[in-house]
Amino acid sequence: MSTVDPTDPAAVARDCFAKWQSFDARVDTGPAAGAERARDCLTPDFAAKLTGTVGGAAGTDGGAGDPQAGRAWDELRAAGTRSTVSVLAVTPVGGVDTSTSGQVALLLNVRRETVAGDGPAQVTVSTPAVTMLVGTDGTWRIAGADLNNAAGDAPGR
Repeated sequence: MSTVDPTDPAAVARDCFAKWQSFDARVDTGPAAGAERARDCLTPDFAAKLTGTVGGAAGTDGGAGDPQAGRAWDELRAAGTRSTVSVLAVTPVGGVDTSTSGQVALLLNVRRETVAGDGPAQVTVSTPAVTMLVGTDGTWRIAGADLNNAAGDAPGR
């Protein structure tokens, strides 16, 4: 397993997005498991939003208190669904590198391979965008994401 350079926003985005968006309903604890896996490369506010623990209370995006999310996860688990995300390319939105400002928006070219049970893989390609922020220690983290153009968003979005 390779080490990710935490001072390279593109490398962090590539690795972190794949951790966050990949899931295996057969073994993951719930829809926020990917966000938990990626917690170290997400800003604390964004991680709390994704896991449903904003200010110590259940949030709206993590699915923690959402019965619909629970039912959807149960259906994925029953089907033995797993989804692996690979980030094929990372480019600054609009082609402009703003990393020297401490914030950069990156467009990701993402390939998702989803399998239910023993069925054939369903492959989708999408182009989500992430906002990266640099910390005082020089390391980059994902602070937000626009998944509206993404096909097959993982649970916990």
